[in-house]
Amino acid sequence: MREFLRFCRHFLRLLHYVRGVMLILIAALFICALLFVQVEGKDFGEALYFTLITGLTIGYGDIAPVTAAGRVLSIVAGVIGVIYVGLVVAIATRALRDSAEEEKVIRSKKK
Repeated sequence: MREFLRFCRHFLRLLHYVRGVMLILIAALFICALLFVQVEGKDFGEALYFTLITGLTIGYGDIAPVTAAGRVLSIVAGVIGVIYVGLVVAIATRALRDSAEEEKVIRSKKK
């Protein structure tokens, strides 16, 4: 359990450094959802759902864009989502490495 908490501490510390980028990416996804409402005529809940499912590259297919502008927005949402997920994975990888290094230091001090 201590290792997990150590990982979480490192993850949150690193997340703090890129919080501006993360907020911009989230805001961009919300803007895509708002534009999807205008272009496709869906309600905001459906548009947000579609944008997030597309951004996470899940794509259930239950909602699909009909217009060319809607298709372009879905591509933009997909790219933004891939960048967002890639950033989270990079942060998690670095946090895991940092927590493993910290564990090594702690174990070497105990010897």
